[in-house]
Amino acid sequence: MNNDEIEQSRMEALESKLITLALTVALAVSLADNIFHFIKNQDWTIPLIFLTMLVFLRWLDVTRRRVVSIASGAPLRTYDSSSAFYGEALHAISRSSKSVYAVFSHDTAPGQQTEESRRYYTGTIRWARKMPGKRSLHRVIRLPNSSPDIQQWVDEQIDLASRIENYHVKLLRYPPGMELEGENFAVIDSSVVFLGFAVDDRGEMRGFSVRDARVAAAFEHHFRELWRLANANPQPPAPEPRRPAEV
Repeated sequence: MNNDEIEQSRMEALESKLITLALTVALAVSLADNIFHFIKNQDWTIPLIFLTMLVFLRWLDVTRRRVVSIASGAPLRTYDSSSAFYGEALHAISRSSKSVYAVFSHDTAPGQQTEESRRYYTGTIRWARKMPGKRSLHRVIRLPNSSPDIQQWVDEQIDLASRIENYHVKLLRYPPGMELEGENFAVIDSSVVFLGFAVDDRGEMRGFSVRDARVAAAFEHHFRELWRLANANPQPPAPEPRRPAEV
């Protein structure tokens, strides 16, 4: 969801709250007058009735638009910041019930990236800990051939996978000289795909999501191929032996 769509959603939510407040106040004044008869001049009651009806119709229109938006699922949404991308992805995962297939493609750990990245990866592990045996998080971690800056985090993920029933990890280490692909994606409940690309060294993300079962099936197939190629617990490459200093 881009910034304009987020702002529009917030404005509609605010408008709905204000309309609800106005209807509540009108109802309270009407009830109080019927009980205590504190309004002597009744000439303004008819305009108030019409105003209340107008506000109520407006409330129905706002509610209808929000329901239609939710029902349609907004099949394609774009995200122009890490906050929007990771926030929406984590929200979708927290609401999922079955499976998440995710690919991590960075040469630095989430802790060295953005705050949103740290929250996202912590949140996915939290999701995987719940309901043992009834949901699953499969993650392929793609790494450059030499990755000392991220190895500690990788080791932590392997350790977590050994202790969390729902968490499964494999590593796909690229051969020497081959650059790491920047795509990161997650397939959630075989129905929605989040695809993001890092745009700087800190892991700032841009991307989009697609809510479509056919697209999700294609990405699941891609994920399974990566899973097949990856190793369950590969050892990092041994450091090259140092040449003796020339004298």
